[in-house]
Formats: sequence, structure tokens, C-alpha cells
Amino acid sequence: MVYILPKNNTRPDHTYAKEYNRILKARRTTPDSSIVMLVPPDLDALCAAHILTTLFGRDDANLRTIPVSGFKNLQDVKDSLLEEKDQLRTIILLNIGALLDIGGDEWFEEFPSRVTIHIIDSSRPVDLHNLFGGAGATEESTAGPRVVVWDDGHADKLTKERLAFDAEEFGFDSSSDEEIEDEDEDEATDDEALDYEEDEDGSKKRRRLAILGLTHQYLSAAITRDQYEAYYTIFSNEVGRLNPPVTMASKGFGDEAGVQPSVELRFPLLRRWNLYEAMFHSGYVANKLAIWQETGISKLNRLLTKMGLSQKQAQQSFMYMNSELRESLPDQLDNIGAESGLIELSYPSFTKSYGNEMQRTSAADVLAGAGALLEAAKGVRLTVEVEGGRGGGELFGGERIWDLRKETGRAKGSVPQRNGDHGSSGSGQASRPGNGSLEGGDAEDNEVTDEQMIDGQPVSVHNFWTAFDALGSNTSLLRQSLALAISLQKAIVRQGCEILGKKRIQFFPDFRFIKIIEGPDLATFAHPMTLTRLVLWLIEATRDRIPLVHAQRLGGGKGASRKSYPYVIACHNPSKRAYTVVGVTGAPEIGEIRRNHFTVAFLRARDQSRARTRLGTFQTSVVEVNQDDLAEFIDALADADSDDDN
Repeated sequence: MVYILPKNNTRPDHTYAKEYNRILKARRTTPDSSIVMLVPPDLDALCAAHILTTLFGRDDANLRTIPVSGFKNLQDVKDSLLEEKDQLRTIILLNIGALLDIGGDEWFEEFPSRVTIHIIDSSRPVDLHNLFGGAGATEESTAGPRVVVWDDGHADKLTKERLAFDAEEFGFDSSSDEEIEDEDEDEATDDEALDYEEDEDGSKKRRRLAILGLTHQYLSAAITRDQYEAYYTIFSNEVGRLNPPVTMASKGFGDEAGVQPSVELRFPLLRRWNLYEAMFHSGYVANKLAIWQETGISKLNRLLTKMGLSQKQAQQSFMYMNSELRESLPDQLDNIGAESGLIELSYPSFTKSYGNEMQRTSAADVLAGAGALLEAAKGVRLTVEVEGGRGGGELFGGERIWDLRKETGRAKGSVPQRNGDHGSSGSGQASRPGNGSLEGGDAEDNEVTDEQMIDGQPVSVHNFWTAFDALGSNTSLLRQSLALAISLQKAIVRQGCEILGKKRIQFFPDFRFIKIIEGPDLATFAHPMTLTRLVLWLIEATRDRIPLVHAQRLGGGKGASRKSYPYVIACHNPSKRAYTVVGVTGAPEIGEIRRNHFTVAFLRARDQSRARTRLGTFQTSVVEVNQDDLAEFIDALADADSDDDN
């Protein structure tokens, strides 16, 4: 096993650039060999996949991309790849392999030593077998596949972990596992920033995708504000040399300047929406004004009035708002918003011009659109606003049912093509669903997927390629996706306000629990990504409004003793007779992060309660629980916390 770094003065042969060239050399030495990239349905991985696709395309090396939704799906894909192991030379795992012993007998041990498996994963921690197993970090393994972890310097800091691992593997004395956990910090690293550094030419497309990946990591609380700003400075220096910063007055139509630095307000989809709705649907504004209460809505209206905005102006499409009002908005909010506690309303970011195809769009809005396609391009019934139809007398009040076929003009059942993939192809290997159900109780059923099918393929595969297209060159699809993103944001805030307004949060000693059993958006929140975004909104909305707790009893050791906001939320999925359950450990301040201890706590609760569960993603903090076993699962989660504290 080997781990490599962006730059390595002590081991110059173990760098990103050297390893990338090894992949190309293996491909050119054996022309009929293949490079396969396995990608889960998350935005971070999709951005990284686009970057690698363009890099390999530039170097005339065909890359096959296979979407992989979870552990069971990965097992199926692995078995299929074994059938072509003679042609395989390189397997790339994006945001998949960190927590698995990839070279072990459960996963890729059967592959020949000529196959190299690359782990490029922004999650932490990394399984120590991947970093230090086999022949060690400075030699290549002679049995089984060669495993290479693309690290960011984190592994060099794991001195105690390395000693403990060597002790367990080779019989040396060492400190306990508990001490290892005490030292372990969850510091995610941006996949896209790592990949971008590899290519010093820095094409515009790769730079844009790296910026999107970095923004996603920050907005999803995977990296700290300091980490974000360090990378932001690098990118802003590059694009700032070519283009002046963008102001709120910029519309962007016909502007060919491309990516530019900007200051963005914490109001979702503002450029696509209107000021009132964007503020109302902001978790940050919800926290300061308590918008789930009538008094909070009144505070928002008074705030806008103090800014000199009439109700009509505040609800006018932001794009068509008077340019002077748009220009003065950040300053007015700084001056007047401070009276309501709105003091961290902005953050540095980037926007991109799409010429005459679409108005200038922020990185956050692009991610919102692509994320909406991942969650709901197909498989969920949602209404969206007709573009330009607010107050315009459109049929059904300016709304229509979202239909991907009508949005894109594609034929029924077609999977979107990957524009500019340079020979990449989807694979039916990744689309085979599992056949198990949550009615079974053995361990094997925990790993089985049971996904809705459309035209012979899982919905997640359709949505994966649709989102992939939108992040690429399909500007029309991206533009349409923003209406879907608005619809999902409305659903999130509608559900969040209902939870807070009716006080549906149940307080356990070490986490907050919410159960959603009915409502118009039930099917929407059965999707783990949407449910996770609801939790993140609730964390942001309730900061300083509910008591903080110590997360130590969730299994994190001393490093977890800092105060946090641990939330567990369960949404009923009647069609599966199950609940989608998500656990998130939130930080008390914007720009801070906490390790998500539910990744371990959920596994303990499953084993203790013997609940019938299923892991449908690569995150063990997301699980499906049989509807008859949910109470036992939550009780076991609470009991496990108490046991850890004693």
C-alpha cells in the first residue's frame, strides 16, 4: 500500500503527477487495457470525475465511468470487473474507498498485482490498511492489487495510529485503540482541489469544477472556513488577474468574462429567485429571525421596509430589480441587518457567465441545481415555478409539474449523454439492483439496495448522468435545474418550519430526534441527500436556540468532547415499509466542523437492537430501518450513548 502527496520532497516518486503519469504509461504500454472510475452520486465526486475525465481525455486515455450507489452495488461492480481483470490496469475510486480495506479479501484482493487501485476520497478517517498495510507506505505490494491513497498530508500526522497499526499487524507493543480515536480528527480534503493541483496548465473547465467542489465542501460543512479561504485565495488570485470582481448589480447576459470572484449572500438561489423568498428560505435568516413564527415573518418584513424596499420590490425577480438597489444591497444589509443579528451574511465565492444562454450564476447556485437533479430529476413528483411566470397569469398560478423529458427535450427513458467525456461510457454493471428487502433480519440484508426502477435502470443512475451533464456543458439543463432547486428548497424550509413551529424535536440526552411520518413532501425526504439537507437547515436554524451537547458519548473519545448539535432525523417511506434515517453532528459556529460520530453510533445501535436495516449509500450515518424496528433502533442509539459515558 502507498500514499502519495501533491508534492513530496522526501519521496519525489510518490506525488500526484508521478502517479498520474504511471497510469498513462500503463495504458500506453498495453493499448487494450482499460481505466475504470467508480463514482458515487454525490456532488464532490461528480466534480472530481469531470476533472479526471477531461485530464485523461486531454492525454488520449479513454476512461470508463461507472456510477456506484452503495456497498452492495460496489460488490456487484467488483464482481463484474473481475470478469475483465485481464484487461484492467487501473481502477479509480472517488469518495468510495477511504473507510474500506480495499486490498482485503472482502473487496479487491482477488485482482492481480498488475491492477492499481487509486483511492481519491475527501472523507476522513482513512482505513489504516490502505495507508500502512501490506508492504508499507514506501514499497509496492507484491500480492494482490497495488493500492494508492491520494493523500493531502494527513497520513504523515498519524504517528500514533501508525505505531498502533504496526503493533496489531506485527505484534509490537502500542497504545490502545481508544487513544487512536482520541487523536483522530475529521478533516475533509477537497477532491477537486487535489486533482486541480495535478494539472498546472489549469484549463478553465477544470478550474471551474475545482471551485465548485471546494464550494460544496464548505457549504456542506465538510471543511472549515479557514480551509475554504486558503483554497479560495489560490483560485481568486488566478481568476482575479483576468477578470474584475462581480457585484450584485451584474446580470451577466452576453458577458464572456467567465469565472469571476464575487461576494455572495447567504440567501439561496438569490439571483434566480427574489430577495424576499431567498431571505425567507435561508437557514441563517431563519436562525436570527425565527421565521417559522408569525413574529419572525413580521421581523423580516420590517427589515425590508427599513432598507427602503416595498413589498413589490422585495418580491420582484432579483434579476430585474433596479440595479442601484442590487448594488447597495450588501451595504444596506450590513448596516440594518446588524440590528437583527444578521452579521455574517456574506462569504467570498465565484460566479460564472454563460453568455446569452443563462444569466450569471454563483457556484452555490450551480451546486444547488446539480444537487436537485441528483435528488429529484426523476422518481419524485414536484411542482416548479414557470420561468418568468410569477404574477404573470400563467396556468395553475405560474407552476407546472417537473418533467425531465420536457425540460431537456430528450426521448422518454433516455439516459443523458455525457457531453465531452472523451470515450467515457456508462455501464450496466453499475445499474443492477439488489433483490433483498428489509423484511429479512440477517446481516446480508443490511447491504442490499431496493431501488425504484425506470426503463430497466435505477432512478439513481438516471439522475447521476443528468446531474453529470448539468455540471458539464449542458447549460440548458443547468438553467432548468434551478427551478427544481427552488422547489426542493421550499420543501426543506416548509418541513423545517413545521418541525420547529409545532415543536416536533424530541430531546434525548445526547442527540435531538425528529420523526416525519406524514405530509405532502414525504416522498421527497425519503431521499438521503434531501433529508440530510433538511438536517443541515435545522442545525443552522437552531444554533443558539437549543442547548448544545457533548458528543463524547457518541463514540468519539476526547476529540469529540467539544460541544455540538447532534441531530437524528427519520422519514417514513411507506413504499419500502421503512424509515430513511440520517445522523449529523453539527458545529455551534458557522465555519467550524465536527466529526460525524453517527457513522459509528448507527452501526452500534444496529448491532445492539438487531434492527432490520439497510445501508444504501457509502455513509454509515445514513441507514434505512424497518418501520417496525425504528423505536428499538433509536432506543439502542440512546442506550449506547449512555453506556459509553459510564
